[in-house]
Amino acid sequence: MKECIINAVMTGKAEFNSMINLIFTQLSLINFQVLLISILSVMAGYVIAPTVQYKQIRFLMVYPLWVESKLEKWSPEQWQALPLFLFLFCLNLFSLFVDLLSGLIPLLPFVFAIWSGINIGLITYRKLEGQFYYISLINPVSVFELPAVFITFTAAIQYNLKSFGVTFLDLPKADAGAYLRLFLTIVLPLTFIAGVLETVLIKVIGKMEKNDKDE
Repeated sequence: MKECIINAVMTGKAEFNSMINLIFTQLSLINFQVLLISILSVMAGYVIAPTVQYKQIRFLMVYPLWVESKLEKWSPEQWQALPLFLFLFCLNLFSLFVDLLSGLIPLLPFVFAIWSGINIGLITYRKLEGQFYYISLINPVSVFELPAVFITFTAAIQYNLKSFGVTFLDLPKADAGAYLRLFLTIVLPLTFIAGVLETVLIKVIGKMEKNDKDE
């Protein structure tokens, strides 16, 4: 019995170490300069978003307004926890996967990164009516969701630059499969955790609002 417990502990420890090594191996693909570019691009879009709303630049508002209209129509916050989680997780993961695929077309990931920031910003700005716009980025969901966005665009930009002969950056020798593994190993779990947290927050806030109405 004692030997079985020891073997189980040793096996678990070995698997944990293997998982940690895999994560660090995948993260080693990330070039810090490109990561910084992806962060700045997304945040530039987020900064631009209030101006887009104020100036009513319609072609930049089409997608977030479409998402907003669908959310109002479907009212996912009224769903049970599991369908709500699956909806949020699949929607975000699909969006990030499309962002990853943008790396196949010259310069497109840069455009998508800024556009993604605008979309996030517009949805946030309209939902909060402009209040606490930048402070709203500091929340449990964003802690996991934003790194997933930044890493996805870093992978897309790196593949894009490498594929089209950019040599001034010290980019890793990685093919499309390596970046797909990075996406599955790092981005997917981050998106999963963000989906769980967002589901919990929506249900908790919804319950609190319901209790306030009952009182």
